[in-house]
Amino acid sequence: MTKNYDKEFKMQTVQMIEEGKPVAQVARELGVSTNTLYRWKAEFAQHGKQAFPGSGNMLPDDKAVRDLQKQIRELQEENEILKKGDALLRKRPALIFSFIYDHRFKLRVAKMCSVFKVSRSGYYEWVKNKDKETQRKTKRKELEQRIRRIFIDSRRLYGSRKIKEALEQQGVNVSGKTVARIMKELGLKSRTIKKYKATTNSKHNLPVHENVLDRRFTADAPNRKWVADITYIPTSEGWLYLASIMDLYSRKIVGFHMDERMTKDLVLKALDQAYSLQRPRGEVLHHSDRGSQYASLDYQARLQKYGLKSSMSRKGNCYDNACIESFHSVLKKELIYLEKYKTRAQAKKSIFEYITCFYNGKRIHSAIGYFTPNQRERMYYTAA
Repeated sequence: MTKNYDKEFKMQTVQMIEEGKPVAQVARELGVSTNTLYRWKAEFAQHGKQAFPGSGNMLPDDKAVRDLQKQIRELQEENEILKKGDALLRKRPALIFSFIYDHRFKLRVAKMCSVFKVSRSGYYEWVKNKDKETQRKTKRKELEQRIRRIFIDSRRLYGSRKIKEALEQQGVNVSGKTVARIMKELGLKSRTIKKYKATTNSKHNLPVHENVLDRRFTADAPNRKWVADITYIPTSEGWLYLASIMDLYSRKIVGFHMDERMTKDLVLKALDQAYSLQRPRGEVLHHSDRGSQYASLDYQARLQKYGLKSSMSRKGNCYDNACIESFHSVLKKELIYLEKYKTRAQAKKSIFEYITCFYNGKRIHSAIGYFTPNQRERMYYTAA
């Protein structure tokens, strides 16, 4: 059935075409043939407002025509919005590309690029860069998660240098500056604290030994050189004393003992534990300060029984036993000064867990290539 379009309908249709709407698109949207539209356009160009004098009037019940006129008005409004927004969008093509990207599965990319008057090559270049940026953000997120995990696993003690080394052991190569910057952004700050240092009593008349170690703090194998020292731990019940023995090859604490009194039994039990656990073969050089506990006859006799050769620091020279003193300093900064122990039993439990589980088993050490003491020891026996 042939439809009769009134003058207003034809005028609005031609006006939409004149404003830049493609004829084919208007024909498709209104259901009018392109030939008819071109004829209307030509008549309007020739007669202007006087065109279409004989157009029929729309019948009151012609709902289809009313709907078409309403659709024309909406399309004209949309076209006006696009025209006015075009200048702004052209200044920010990323907004257009983002729109195209979000609607790429519903509308044709080529058609959207044509409507928005942007190049397809420009759009695909934007998508390529977008994918790269997404990958960069994903890698950054993964790196942040690794750094946070290592930091928490270190009891919130590691600084950027140790975290960098831990990352490299996981196969992640990243600069120390990058690690430090990310830690700062994430608010990850080492909670170590520095405080005072106490020393043992070397004012006695017991025999002392010469400094055989002579600050040679390296060894070519486990159980060649041991260093020993005593430190103080404060609790609400009073002092708790810790005697420790370190193997200089692996920096492992091979023996330790805690007691409320600083006696020769304190150091003897640490020595007994070290010998029982390590079972060294051959002579071991045992170095300590000149404290009365280590110079006691009983302790020296135990050294001889186990085949350990005694070496002692020079009087008043803390650097002669720097490694074990450094361990006690680390213990205090990373654990003791961060806690407030109500009882000695509470302190003993905390220190035992720190030494056996964390220090020996998890904490990487710069002096042994950023391995843990247990790793360093196992690597020697595996390669042997």
